[in-house]
Amino acid sequence: MGTRYAPLESCLRVGRASPKIVRGSDGILAEIGADMPGHDHDVLGRARGLLIEGAAVNLLRYSAAFSNPLWEKDAGVSVATSGVAAPDGSMSATRLDLPGGAGGLFQRVDDLIAGEIYSLGVWARAVSGTAEITLGGVDGASNHAVSLDESWQRVGFAEVASGTSRYPKIITAISGNPASILIWNAQLEAGPVLTSDMISKGIPAARAMDDVMLDAGDWFRGATGRGTFVFDLELPAAWDGIWRIVQMHSGNLNDDHLDLGYDSAADQLRISLRKGGAPIIAQSLYGGLVRGSRTRIVLAWADDGVAVAKAGAILKSPGGFAMPRSFNTIRVGSYAGQSGALNGYLRGVSYWPERLVDDRLIALSANPEN
Repeated sequence: MGTRYAPLESCLRVGRASPKIVRGSDGILAEIGADMPGHDHDVLGRARGLLIEGAAVNLLRYSAAFSNPLWEKDAGVSVATSGVAAPDGSMSATRLDLPGGAGGLFQRVDDLIAGEIYSLGVWARAVSGTAEITLGGVDGASNHAVSLDESWQRVGFAEVASGTSRYPKIITAISGNPASILIWNAQLEAGPVLTSDMISKGIPAARAMDDVMLDAGDWFRGATGRGTFVFDLELPAAWDGIWRIVQMHSGNLNDDHLDLGYDSAADQLRISLRKGGAPIIAQSLYGGLVRGSRTRIVLAWADDGVAVAKAGAILKSPGGFAMPRSFNTIRVGSYAGQSGALNGYLRGVSYWPERLVDDRLIALSANPEN
């Protein structure tokens, strides 16, 4: 059967009720508007893919204004405006002079939940040569040191909040030596990994979830009851909970749907299939994924079952049922636009209006080079 090429952008629909900060093809961080797809790039301007994230909040206030009184300073610590461009191209970077020892710059944060994991990060670079600093955790000093050179890095760690005082802090306690560094936009958020930058101005900054959909236009043959998708993904460095790779349904999720997701606690891929409002399959496929890696995941379906291929291996559901033929909504990287966000990159999607043979599925799932 012949197929028609349709670029992803022609059928991509993104809903997000807030702006978002991504890196452009010029290597500079910039804000894009609500409902705009977050195509992200690396510092050299090379495309990383569509960044799909859940809702998040930067719990720090005045996150890029380190001279604000909410940023407390130990004796001997000073901040001043820098003449070096920040990662967003503005002249808003701050020079931080640290006297050495335990003296540092910090902000107290209330209302953290004891025992929960929070991620702390800040953009930083050395003024000259290299500098070693320690980022304090959300409860006292952290043992994580980072070495900075003369290029901007977003450095940080995940820490567990306890029931005592809580603050992120930038110090030089491990080396004990004085240091002068540049900093820009600190961020503290719930969860095991930082998401894209949120710049707060007085109150915590919030970003809405990315709701990513593919319009099921004339390229999609859902009415045939068979097909194959290949998703080229760059996975997050850490994850928590259940997130969706793809979800296809008709009127709503209680009607016909085919769902492929990942359960991070069990380290398993999961599929579910519902037809006429009744569940047909809810199955774990025992196919773990590698954090922080690029991977291809293949989903194929036909009347005789559902198959998922990854890293050159194929996983299958029980067969013997008729697939729904009414899929008209295709969601990628989220669960009904409300939860289950990928917090990673969709680098590309391929589609065939047929259930490809197993050997082809295995070949398509071979992981690309990162």
